[in-house]
Amino acid sequence: QYKDMSPNEAVDNSPLVLRVFVESSAATISALTVAPAISIVDKAIVSNASGLEPLVPCLINGVKSLFTNPFYFVKQPSFLFIWGVYSGTYIVANSIEAICERRNQSSFYPKFIGSSAANVSLSVLKDKAFARMFGTGAPKPMKLISMGLFGTRDSMTILASFSLPGIIAAKMHADAGFSKASADTLAQLITPVSMQIFSTPLHLLGLDIYNRASASSTQRVTFIQSEYVKTALARMARIFPAFGVGGVVNKSVRKYGKAFLISNF
Repeated sequence: QYKDMSPNEAVDNSPLVLRVFVESSAATISALTVAPAISIVDKAIVSNASGLEPLVPCLINGVKSLFTNPFYFVKQPSFLFIWGVYSGTYIVANSIEAICERRNQSSFYPKFIGSSAANVSLSVLKDKAFARMFGTGAPKPMKLISMGLFGTRDSMTILASFSLPGIIAAKMHADAGFSKASADTLAQLITPVSMQIFSTPLHLLGLDIYNRASASSTQRVTFIQSEYVKTALARMARIFPAFGVGGVVNKSVRKYGKAFLISNF
């Protein structure tokens, strides 16, 4: 019936629970493909900010561990936390988009609100765990201001990962002459990365408040200035797989999953 129609044009009449299962499977697969790189970068960023280990040596050690002892690597809490965060985020975003599609309504705001809530809550838990695992001194409670800064940082990234790429891709297709496929891919790869220019100061301030509760405003500004460039580049390297490559993989797996459901229901 739908042989000559793309999965986006054809109607999916499968049971909703089965559609959500396919969306969740796509989310988990996508998160698995990017979790190793993200966990290595996250550990290095937190370890560098706390003074536990310099950024570049920590990155090198993480890559060595991944390739020389992969079974040990995937059992580490740092990897499992990251896989959980991005699986949960993509599951919520995919499921909301599928439900909105069934109801013939825009998913822009529901997807942003739902995926932000999922990512922020999961990331705050992850950030608290990473700060304790790779911070300096005895573990201590994380102040609400640090949690708020991390939450704002993550909401900015979610906006640039799930809501803005579609708008930017449409502009690229209409105004710049890109094909729809190229515009979709480029927007998904570039937009989340570019947002890190603006969110990195919030990330560094949140970590500094946790690690140096008594530092002065001048000391915090100096810290952010000294760490900004390499941390921004590291976060770009982290976000590129997380929501750039991961977003492209997620869209591709979802497309094939939906095509399968359409051809069987």
